Amino acid sequence: MRLTLSVLTGAVILGACAPGGFRQVSFAGETSTAGAEPANGKSVHVVRNTSMQDTVTESLIRYKLQEFLLSRGYRIAPADTADLYVLATFGAGERMFASTAPVFREAEVKTETNAQGAVVRRTFLPNRMEYLRVPLLKNSVWLQILSSDARHYRSTGQVRNLWRGEAAILGAPETLTERMPYLVVATLKYFGKSTPDIVTVDLGKKDGEW
Repeated sequence: MRLTLSVLTGAVILGACAPGGFRQVSFAGETSTAGAEPANGKSVHVVRNTSMQDTVTESLIRYKLQEFLLSRGYRIAPADTADLYVLATFGAGERMFASTAPVFREAEVKTETNAQGAVVRRTFLPNRMEYLRVPLLKNSVWLQILSSDARHYRSTGQVRNLWRGEAAILGAPETLTERMPYLVVATLKYFGKSTPDIVTVDLGKKDGEW
């Protein structure tokens, strides 16, 4: 599976928050067939994202990424020698998130059969409400982290992403700086891992500190 740098598709993101410093961050990750994490000892360069206008937050994220990668056994290296590039992008705007919608079901009788097709059980289900997960667009603050094959880029000029992950919390643009630490913690928790579906990460007040 080839990942591209430009967009994160097929990932449904949701987020919610509660008082008292508690945050729920939703995350989706995708890994290419080439794999996400080189073996310990490989080198990485955390790329400065010059398209980010908030340079203070961008610098803090890069520092946290370097700190995390060093703790995982990577070596920080210059851009012209690194095995891996890691890039963070963040912003605010509409993101897909999973919500629940009530659906009315009329009374019915469900049957169960055996291997021979004979009915072995009947169950009566009365009128009821069922709740289905549906995708909706909501205003959110979000963070996306990409890792790509640095050697491949230097030799071909083409980006070959190995992993990408995106975390989001429902919120207005002015909450981005305040909530960014939560997004970083949630994303690094799943660094290099694919998620079969959306996962929700419950974080406490301490996770909101740089």
